[in-house]
Amino acid sequence: MPGWDVSYGFQGRFRFEMEAERIAAAHLAPASLDDPRGSIAGALAHPLEYPPLEQCVVPGDRIVLVLDRHTPCSAELIAELWSGLAHRGVQATDVSILQPADFRGPSPGDPRTALPENVRSDISWVVHDPTRSGDCAYLASTASGERVYLARAILDADVVIPIGGLGYDPLLGYRGTHSVFYPGLSDIDAMRKAVGQGHDELTPDDARPLRQVIDEVAWLIGSQFVVQVIPGSGSGIAEVIAGQADAVLKRGRQRLNKLWRMDVSERPELVIAAVEADAAGHRWSQIATALDTARRIVARDGRVLLLTELAEPPSDGIKLISECRAARDALQPLRTAAPPDLVSATQLAHAIDWTNVYLLSRLDSQLVEDLFMIPLGGVDEALRLISGDERCAIVGGAQHTSVRLLEQTSG
Repeated sequence: MPGWDVSYGFQGRFRFEMEAERIAAAHLAPASLDDPRGSIAGALAHPLEYPPLEQCVVPGDRIVLVLDRHTPCSAELIAELWSGLAHRGVQATDVSILQPADFRGPSPGDPRTALPENVRSDISWVVHDPTRSGDCAYLASTASGERVYLARAILDADVVIPIGGLGYDPLLGYRGTHSVFYPGLSDIDAMRKAVGQGHDELTPDDARPLRQVIDEVAWLIGSQFVVQVIPGSGSGIAEVIAGQADAVLKRGRQRLNKLWRMDVSERPELVIAAVEADAAGHRWSQIATALDTARRIVARDGRVLLLTELAEPPSDGIKLISECRAARDALQPLRTAAPPDLVSATQLAHAIDWTNVYLLSRLDSQLVEDLFMIPLGGVDEALRLISGDERCAIVGGAQHTSVRLLEQTSG
């Protein structure tokens, strides 16, 4: 009987055996690179359809490294970029790191930890605050007439380099390249307008309104060179791609779909979905995305075993679900309130309404029950849950995985 070993949480391992004929589909997280700095250095030395970075800057340039929040291997990326800039003769005081605002979680950690000590304090690090007066300036108006404001540091820079992770996104289809610019580096009005519930009926490859605005903003800025990573298992990276933005996005989509897309030809009665702690930590946002993945696989009224070590208190939108008589009853109040975690709360409500969720976590059992899920006391209970004979799908790194139902795309 085949054995499985699935990682979840920070150090959790779920080991089990299951008959091969029960497995309807399986996808495990791709391995992370053993030498991320070496791979980053190689990507910077041989970028796609663009000269090496060292040929694109000169001493005296004001350079802003725009680092997306929760990017895997952030410190290694910053260190390798600085190595190339320093080789060109750029002064550390002319380099700054700028990160977008996000009201949905804790502040990111300092990305300068891998820099040489003698320059660490000379390279400034700022997290954008859209509520601070004067931090944004007018960039231009989009083709639709929308006025765009961006952080002054972007508009004053000579060279702007977006750095971030490529991934699937319910609002954008694909997150990455220029999505770090907008709305996270804009004003509070832009951030409020961008809050949405996702486009459940669209695939990642379909056009998305917000993504189109982002691409237009990037064109207005004149951003060309980008550095992007594809997540691997845990908080590591599976691949790094640098170069001209369109070429990087094209290659990145191909590689992301190769590494993180899961084809499913049937809806099984049982899904085992594991959520590893990643560069964003181990939070409700990852759990909700993983449940959304499982919902797209499992049969109606089936069972989802969600493996986590979640201990974070619920955010505002998720609390609202617990105050309703049923998960589906929260959907309209969520649309009305539009909390910062609207996407995560909506994903959670839809999944709980579709299927039976058995949650392994570190949360209080009553809280889990209040959210219409069944708490599990430990791995032994999880093993008993999967001991039947129904068909099963296994998803590792479920928060990063995109599902393609072949039964819907055939013919």
